[in-house]
Amino acid sequence: MAIRSGCLAAIRPGGGMERRISLRALRAAAIAAVLGFSGAAYAQDDMAPADEQVLRLVTANMPRSLDPTNIDAQRLINNGFAEPLVHQSADGTQLIPALATSWELVEPTLWRVELQPDGFFWSGTPVTAEAVAASLSRHQSDNSRATSVLGGVSFAAVGPTTLEIRTPSEDPAFLYNLTTLPIENVAAIETLGDAYATTGDMSGYFRPVEFVSGELITGVPFDGYHGERPRLERIEARFVVDPQTRYLAMLSGEADMDANVQFEQLRLYLRNDGINIVERARNTWNVWMNYDHPLLADPRMREALSLGVDRDEIVTSIMAPFAVSPTGHFPAGLPYAIDRPQASDASRANAILDEMGWTPGPDGIRVKDGKPLEFGLLTYGWWNTVAVALESQWRQIGVRVNLQVVEPAASNQIMLDGAFDIATYCSCPTATGDLYGTLHQWYHTDSVRNWQSYSSPEVDALLGKLRAETEQERRFDLARQIQDIVMNDTALLYVSNAAMLSIAHAGDVRGVDPERPNDIVPGMYIAAE
Repeated sequence: MAIRSGCLAAIRPGGGMERRISLRALRAAAIAAVLGFSGAAYAQDDMAPADEQVLRLVTANMPRSLDPTNIDAQRLINNGFAEPLVHQSADGTQLIPALATSWELVEPTLWRVELQPDGFFWSGTPVTAEAVAASLSRHQSDNSRATSVLGGVSFAAVGPTTLEIRTPSEDPAFLYNLTTLPIENVAAIETLGDAYATTGDMSGYFRPVEFVSGELITGVPFDGYHGERPRLERIEARFVVDPQTRYLAMLSGEADMDANVQFEQLRLYLRNDGINIVERARNTWNVWMNYDHPLLADPRMREALSLGVDRDEIVTSIMAPFAVSPTGHFPAGLPYAIDRPQASDASRANAILDEMGWTPGPDGIRVKDGKPLEFGLLTYGWWNTVAVALESQWRQIGVRVNLQVVEPAASNQIMLDGAFDIATYCSCPTATGDLYGTLHQWYHTDSVRNWQSYSSPEVDALLGKLRAETEQERRFDLARQIQDIVMNDTALLYVSNAAMLSIAHAGDVRGVDPERPNDIVPGMYIAAE
């Protein structure tokens, strides 16, 4: 990951910086009148006045609920409304304190976690070990994304701020499973009733003051936060699904942060020296095939589809210069990755489909028993360009795909329900400190996030060994064995290796945390121009 700014200034009517200051000043005056600012804490020498400390985020990932167990409760942690026990570093290999100040594996299956001693929820209720245990237990039972990773785990308060977590078997990297789980005050659910979904009660350094499901959330600093008070006095996050609209909002000064910079817009952003880009670590872009579809359950069909993907075209033309060829589940160069690309060969794909009895029809689409060879292809947002390329490439081997374009948030429930044939869905692997958790999520028979319903007794057994293994080289070897089997089964289609999304900040945004570049953190502020 690197922070870069462009090298060419974009020319725009009226001058971009003057336009930005004018828009910010107008909004700041109105906000100051409503909130009555008394001055920001921890001021930096280059900070703009408190009434200008407003950060406007445009994003394609907006929460539809403030109940953190909801499948569409997105960016609650990223926007500072919620805290997990621990954060994960940008390279995926380290854990960073959040609500937890320290943690220790005191027995092979027992973690002891010390919590912030002065944490509070927005309601003023203290964040105790008992409250955290209740929150994690609710994730275990109600959060569809977490049920398999938390299965068999118990949470117990053994002191006011001391939590013990017992896992059903040895798992030295277990805490990585908690980095995406916001901690909530479960006791508030009974008090708030149906209103809980639109109010919530969490412990983040911002608290919401306006929420429109899936469209808008604004927040101000939470005075009861245990840590540093945010330097920003207000954040405004808006749902903007179109990447070009987000780019134009940044260019005109209507927005200060774009959390979903796609490779198409990255080329434009890098030409503008008034915008800073955080390029995140590369990950593997993969395509899911639903094994519940009778045709996709056949490994020969999956192999034909894989061979029909022209990865060179995707990497060297469509996504250039931001992508390289994929080499299996993990990006090449990692000590636990395999250096084994999936082949692209349309001739072999055609031969396999011929052998399976699929013959080309008058329009080039293959037919068998009077039925065309076609699939639905679920896609959205930053995958659209690649999905269109796949549609064209598969047509060359006689396979028709019908694009089903949805909003990013809508895709979550579709994937969970298994209501897709083929999907370009953002579950793309990158470097990690939790090999077991990552590979289990994708490939274990019982994982709820094994979207394609892949099942291999051999892989399940190796995952069991990986979970308990503590010797590093042995863990790496087990991970490579799993990836080799998955590759042989064509469990997924790997199409490229590139940063899924980059982050753009206006030139006057300071304090971006390099370990949490996707997040709005307390140290961020607007600099004076």
